[in-house]
Amino acid sequence: MKTLPRLVALLVLGVLTSGVPAFAQTPVPLAAQSAVPQAIAPLPAGARIGFVNLQLVFTESAAGKQGQDRWRVLNDKLFSGLAARNKEIQGLTEKIQSQRALVGDSVLKQWNQDLARLQREAQFAQQEAQVQSDQAQQDVLADFEKLIVPVINALRLEKKLDAILAVQNEGGGLSLLSIDPGLDLSAEVIKRLNGSKRP
Repeated sequence: MKTLPRLVALLVLGVLTSGVPAFAQTPVPLAAQSAVPQAIAPLPAGARIGFVNLQLVFTESAAGKQGQDRWRVLNDKLFSGLAARNKEIQGLTEKIQSQRALVGDSVLKQWNQDLARLQREAQFAQQEAQVQSDQAQQDVLADFEKLIVPVINALRLEKKLDAILAVQNEGGGLSLLSIDPGLDLSAEVIKRLNGSKRP
């Protein structure tokens, strides 16, 4: 059985990586996510369970937005350098193709060696950037987990619920076909996260 922290990471991970090309890993805007409900519906009398849409909490809470921004800034920095390298490789490739017949064999050989070196360096830089991006993503999720798990546990105890389920909109999450809106505790969790004092 998955623990709550592991489940938090799995559900929220989709927010950071949704729509992200494998090469660029540049985060996409999260405007497509649904908005926080305007009013918090009352929990139905006698309710034993509730649910939280962790993706919504991550995209709409101040803590989640800070984490997304932190990851986005790092990615922009990491992958902008790769674009410059790729442009340099493309320029040298075009130079070799266009001037092949105009230069001697030794010059052409040197350009090809330079191109191979640049391609190796770019591949290494891509791999290193991906490792750093993945680590930053894990750090963001771990920080969010530290904030949300105590909030959810406190909410469960306060509301005297047996369980709070995690749901997600897409990709294999629990789908709710018919539910009392009062069982959706997402807005309450966002409110509490935004009201809590963080370092």
